[in-house]
Amino acid sequence: MSEKEKTILIVIIAAAMLCGCFVMSCCAASLFFITHTDKDTIRELISNETSSSFTNPNSETVNSPSSTDTDTNGLSKEELLIIEETEKTRNLHSDVKLAPIYKTETELRNYLIDQMKDVSDEDLKKELDLYYLLGFAPKDFDLRQFYIDMYTEQIAGFYDPEENQMYLVKDISPYENALTLAHEYTHFLQYNNPAFSNTLHYDDDYCEDHGEICMIIDALVEGDATLTESLMDPEEILGFHSNDANSSVSSSESVFDSSPKFFQDSLLFPYVYGFDFTAYHYMKGGFDSVNDLFINLPQSVEQIMHPEKYLKDAPIDVTLEPFRSIIMEDFEIIREDVMNEADIKMVLSDGYDENWQLSERQASTAAEGWGGGSFLLAEDDEELLFFSKIIMDTEKDAEEAETLFALYADKRFGVRGNDDFWKGENSSTVHLIRQGDVLYWMILPEDFETESFIDLIQKGSVL
Repeated sequence: MSEKEKTILIVIIAAAMLCGCFVMSCCAASLFFITHTDKDTIRELISNETSSSFTNPNSETVNSPSSTDTDTNGLSKEELLIIEETEKTRNLHSDVKLAPIYKTETELRNYLIDQMKDVSDEDLKKELDLYYLLGFAPKDFDLRQFYIDMYTEQIAGFYDPEENQMYLVKDISPYENALTLAHEYTHFLQYNNPAFSNTLHYDDDYCEDHGEICMIIDALVEGDATLTESLMDPEEILGFHSNDANSSVSSSESVFDSSPKFFQDSLLFPYVYGFDFTAYHYMKGGFDSVNDLFINLPQSVEQIMHPEKYLKDAPIDVTLEPFRSIIMEDFEIIREDVMNEADIKMVLSDGYDENWQLSERQASTAAEGWGGGSFLLAEDDEELLFFSKIIMDTEKDAEEAETLFALYADKRFGVRGNDDFWKGENSSTVHLIRQGDVLYWMILPEDFETESFIDLIQKGSVL
């Protein structure tokens, strides 16, 4: 982070922490840090800003009308100015203005803790089991307490689409509140735009089975709001100054800074990559291009990470059969989804033990040749099995990924033995098999029929 950047906290309410993919989704309950870059830098990057002609079906014009023409819902003059500027910047309009509800930090903390009660201990255990198996978190990591502490560390505000309510924190600087209001009001405009309704009609249950899609939507939603906010300047609109902002928590006190790397990267993903993705398309065609992203969703997380690939590099649909059926003979599948480029990158670079981590460059090299992938997590009497199949763009890409996966495994499990696998914890075995452009990455428990299963893969007759 450069000296010109500042970190504040934005929250979106809900309940589920993990939606299929390894990366946590904010469709349900998530707390995220977002990086506010210096406004001059943003405007310099987005130098060819263009006007948009997108029309909200609820409105005759997307330009914000005078406050006398709309229901201002008891907004103060300052709030209305920020909201009207947000509508003008984003070029979306609502006839009824949503007024924020102000809460103390303690009130919002209690609200979020109450939301966490909807997440069962069993769900959190399954989530932690996956994180532990993949090396993202220690076995004794208190996931519930971590989420509570993280979600309430520096609350700035959130928008709840189910309640259609927007909450801001009392007693923080007017500058921070203005930025948060702009960001969260953009969410209000998104979720109340009929043209986006098909895209944004998703919930916890849907995301449990469609983690990849929800991860894409989250990146788009947050990237759009962050872009809109970044194009605004409370100093110009209201005379609020950035040097009046509250100082952020020091790194020695920050829950975020002291958390395992996986949580930092996954919590930041929709903001960092989402902003880059939407800004790329905004520079090509203004908010008309951004609106099109909601209508024609990216096909993969890879397209979010590489905006130039949008709708040009379709992912391969990877089936796990017949291996899935064999696993189901003795194990219950508890999670199954796309294993995407971000997942691969984090497996290789986000181990909670720094000694296991590959460099960001190495992990990116392994992941960037991704063409498609799937994974499943299965359980039998608390014995966990992880199986993934990844198809790379070329055989060369697969060779590079194989080399880097093996390097990671050597760091984490020790050097591979003559029997060509690594020994994991509790007598589990870790396997990496490449066949042309296909990689299999597996962690198999002791009581699994490993030999015949591996033999079936290596024969290659079922690919």
